[in-house]
Amino acid sequence: MTIGKRLKELKLALKITSATLAEKLEIPVRTIGSYERDEAQPGVKFLNALIEHYHININWLITGKGSMFLTQKTETDFSYIADLKSKLNLSPEEIQGLIDILDCGASRDMVLKFIEIKHGNKEALDALIHNLQGIKAIYG
Repeated sequence: MTIGKRLKELKLALKITSATLAEKLEIPVRTIGSYERDEAQPGVKFLNALIEHYHININWLITGKGSMFLTQKTETDFSYIADLKSKLNLSPEEIQGLIDILDCGASRDMVLKFIEIKHGNKEALDALIHNLQGIKAIYG
């Protein structure tokens, strides 16, 4: 299956039209059509917007591997950040960076995969490798 066909499948799953997607991502609707017809390949800006607005697993969109969506974004409990700040002697900028990472669906998913890997989950390692391959495909 091509990226274009997966993009169509994504729209069906989200129950949105090309016009709705284009409006949300602030791109021309004809651009969505060219992606769906595999006349053009989505760029980094488009892919990042899909992650930000719809929590899409870009690895799935590009390769067809993995689930369509990243782990659903949930409210993150940051109460433990104060403990980390003192234990790791983190600066305010480092604390904010850590919060940004944990509050982003894609980054949070990768951090959780690292935790699972640390506890011996081989499937989490495979999923992380697939995600990294997707990122490599995007950024070269």
